[in-house]
Amino acid sequence: MQTLKINLHGESWTLKKFECCDNDLKECLKVAIKMKLPLVKALLDPFFYYNLKRPSIPSVEHLPGIKISGLLNTPKNQIEILLDGKKIIKLHIKDFNQEQLLFPLYTVHKTEINDDNSSGIYVEQKAIGFIASYEIKLNHFTIDDLKFHFVQFNDKQLLQQPTYQNKKLLFRRKETLLIYQNSFEIL
Repeated sequence: MQTLKINLHGESWTLKKFECCDNDLKECLKVAIKMKLPLVKALLDPFFYYNLKRPSIPSVEHLPGIKISGLLNTPKNQIEILLDGKKIIKLHIKDFNQEQLLFPLYTVHKTEINDDNSSGIYVEQKAIGFIASYEIKLNHFTIDDLKFHFVQFNDKQLLQQPTYQNKKLLFRRKETLLIYQNSFEIL
C-alpha cells in the first residue's frame, strides 16, 4: 500500500456566503446588537463567536453557507506531489497551462462559476502559507489517474481539492496566516 500526498503552498482565497437557519440568524442578530455592530461587521469579530456560543457557528472559519476556496494563481504558489514521503515532482499553477502542448501532461478539470451577486452577507479572506495537505492510500500510482480541479471565479483562478481515480483525497492539515479579511452585504 502506497501513500500519495499532495501539498499546496502559497496564497489562498476564500469567499463564504453566510447562510443559517432562522433561529441561528436571530441569535446572531441579538449578539451583533449587543456588541453595537451591524451583523456584516460582527462576523469578523472573534468575540462575536465567543458571545454567540452556538455549536453550529463556532467561528468565521466554520461559517455555515456556500464556500468557494482554493490556491490562488500567483507567483508564490507551489504544488508538491509525494509518494511514500519522497517528493516526485514540484509544480506551479502555470505548469497546468497545457494549450501549447501536443499531449497534456496532467489531467485537469476546469469549472467556471459566474458571479450571480445574489443577496446575502459575504466574507472574503486571503491567507498565505501551507494551504492544504491531501492524502490517499493506493495500491499503484500513475500520474494519469491524478486529476487537478480548477475553478474560475471572476478574475481568480483557484486550484481546489485534487482527486485520484475520481476519489477525493482526504484533507489532512493546513498552517496559514490570514493576511486579508473583509465582509460585505449585497441587498
